[in-house]
Amino acid sequence: MTRHLIATLAFGLTLAAGFALGSIGHQPDRPPPLETDIPTIPPVAAVIVPLQADDHARAESNLFPAPQTLLQMAESLGLDETQRQQIRQIQFALEAETMAIGRRILDEERRLERAFAEGNVDSGRVDGQTARIANLQGRLRAARLRGHLSARDTLTPEQVLRFASLRGYQPSPANPRDDLGRDDFER
Repeated sequence: MTRHLIATLAFGLTLAAGFALGSIGHQPDRPPPLETDIPTIPPVAAVIVPLQADDHARAESNLFPAPQTLLQMAESLGLDETQRQQIRQIQFALEAETMAIGRRILDEERRLERAFAEGNVDSGRVDGQTARIANLQGRLRAARLRGHLSARDTLTPEQVLRFASLRGYQPSPANPRDDLGRDDFER
């Protein structure tokens, strides 16, 4: 009885943390439309996807905007249609990848909860299962940060400076990429 209560509480806290720190997303099932700045994705089953808000803020304040941010600022930044389409494709691929990883995280969390609920758990299983979950969370974080890198690569140096100005950011002298030379944008 106590094991079941602890497992239920642990699972509930995990879900609560996911809602508090995360976002709800939808799995895209078709390419984004060309006629709008922000692609619309048909609603399907919701998936909890933890979000590292600090990563997003740090990336943007260091002049690596998210694809969605660029789509929202497309007019102000003077993005041409080719850039908008590239950013839409980056956003669409990013959403597909993060939703797939998010579903895998939920599956692994359910496995861990089920192991506790069935009393089929020991230190080794907890270590292995939490390591798998942590690995997936790392992959999710890396995917989102790669989205920032790819989005910046679509911009001209002038557009990066315009982004910085509109957001009130200053290029950092400690960051060698902030000289905004196009060669520095290459990976």
